[in-house]
Amino acid sequence: MGVWDIKDGALIANKKQDNPLARKYWEVVTKTLPNDLLNTYVSSFRLFTDGIDEDLGGINPMNDLNSKWQVDLDITDMDISSNEPIHILNYTHTLIHEFGHLLTLNASQVEPTEDEYQDDTRGYLTAEGYAKKNSYLGQYVNQFWSPRLLYQWDRIDKKWNQRRKLRLLYRFYLKHQHAFVTDYAAESPEEDIAEAWTFFVLSDKPKSKSIKEKKVLFFYQFPELVERRTHIRSRLQHIPLDYLNNFKSSREY
Repeated sequence: MGVWDIKDGALIANKKQDNPLARKYWEVVTKTLPNDLLNTYVSSFRLFTDGIDEDLGGINPMNDLNSKWQVDLDITDMDISSNEPIHILNYTHTLIHEFGHLLTLNASQVEPTEDEYQDDTRGYLTAEGYAKKNSYLGQYVNQFWSPRLLYQWDRIDKKWNQRRKLRLLYRFYLKHQHAFVTDYAAESPEEDIAEAWTFFVLSDKPKSKSIKEKKVLFFYQFPELVERRTHIRSRLQHIPLDYLNNFKSSREY
């Protein structure tokens, strides 16, 4: 559908593309999500569609330093003209989830590296680099992903056959279902923290202490994240009831 440059949080018109459509979608992004990280890191905005329930969107690094990122949105899965509460909740979940990646993988959180294999003395290795020791992801992995669990997951992640890999990941989820907020969270530590962040924003504070609830409670130790949660929730038209326990859908973000 088109790609637009973003500078200091503002969308730059592109003579070859549908600028009014892009502005409408970018306005939804900036009205929903905290602007400080968007203004600092987002340099590109892409609208596309591949049909219903395929790729819903993403936030992806544009350079090896994790200092420039692109926001991608599927306009079919994110129909901003819809007033249907479930549809709005689904794309809101996607927006918050993808912001979770920007929050946990940006240049302040991850140290770029040329390493192809993880050096355990340096911490957890993502596609963007090593999670810094005191980063959100570094602390999260240290607390919730034991060496044994990481080993089980890593063996699956190295599979080349994607269908077999997905089947094994789902079995991995079923084996550890009590520890993940959704089946998609079991895909990787990066997806796990992004999903837990999403439920932190959209759910009430958990009262019990299962592992998946502890993952949601993890974010409450950081005042700046509680502030971001409050900001996002203040912008939402509808906040779901008991989202952590009522969430049923299995989707890819």
